[in-house]
Amino acid sequence: MLHTTGNALSTDPSAIRQALMTAEYVLDDVAATLRTGRVQVNDLYKFHAWEVGISRAASGVHPKASLEAGSLFFRSALTHLARRIAADSEHPSETFALVATGMEESLSRRVREASESYHGFLLNQVQEVQEQERRRIARELHDRIGHGISVAHQQLALSELHRGTDPARAAVKIGVAQQAIQEAMENLRQITSELHPQVPVKSLEKALLGFLEAVEDESVSVGLDVNGDESWADPRVLDESFLIIREATRNALTHGTPSAILMRVDIAPHELRALVQDNGRGFEPSRARVRTGGVGLASMRERAELLGGGLTITSEPGSGCQVELSIPLKRQSREPDEL
Repeated sequence: MLHTTGNALSTDPSAIRQALMTAEYVLDDVAATLRTGRVQVNDLYKFHAWEVGISRAASGVHPKASLEAGSLFFRSALTHLARRIAADSEHPSETFALVATGMEESLSRRVREASESYHGFLLNQVQEVQEQERRRIARELHDRIGHGISVAHQQLALSELHRGTDPARAAVKIGVAQQAIQEAMENLRQITSELHPQVPVKSLEKALLGFLEAVEDESVSVGLDVNGDESWADPRVLDESFLIIREATRNALTHGTPSAILMRVDIAPHELRALVQDNGRGFEPSRARVRTGGVGLASMRERAELLGGGLTITSEPGSGCQVELSIPLKRQSREPDEL
């Protein structure tokens, strides 16, 4: 009957098995009702109904399909039972009323329980999506806005330092600070426009060089080496990689007090790998967030994972820090042996 009506459950073997099992349980309840002379519903109905509701929600089947299936079963089973009652029962009217009441009670309880689990599953899904969105907003604010504000603050502090001895240099620092603030304002506009960067990174190497110029620190020697063809990576991969590498370098400059930082990016047709290594004071990665209360490390990891990649942070107090990023790239063409 499900196939004839085009019910959504008819195309899912698992859903059909569940429907048949539900029908069997309901008929067991009807038999118990006839034996005792009063409505009986096995207390274990909740467990099966709960599984049914979660399964329907997970597979995207609307409750309407389940209600329609229940209605079809009720009419079909009741019609069949009515014939048997008319032929075999001494009191057909009373027996029929008892059977109909027992079947309706068993079905309605299962439908209510399945409906609650269905909506509970969806509520959990909504909560998970909201949590993901909150984490995404935190990443965007931290990586795109926080960086600009941090650079501006640093450059203004340096301009104040050089104002009395080297006014020209102080003026340059103020200019960099103004540029950083302007960039932060532009990024804020992008974030408020559905958090999508309208101008993605076109060149990872140039973007990293621009970042290093903005955070110039004479006390730290920074080396940058970018190898491979950037066209092998999608613009989104370049954009997210830039944010991860920039955050790793900024963390080293801000918290590690290193004298040297090495930044290396290798882009192959199948993978982008990056390394940020410093000789600073290091830290205990498992305690980093507890100590600083920041979201930088979590943001870096989440960005890498969203691209199907991974991030490894190796550090210990007094031994510097090494951040390794790996992101698989979509292959642009098939290898000769695959043709």
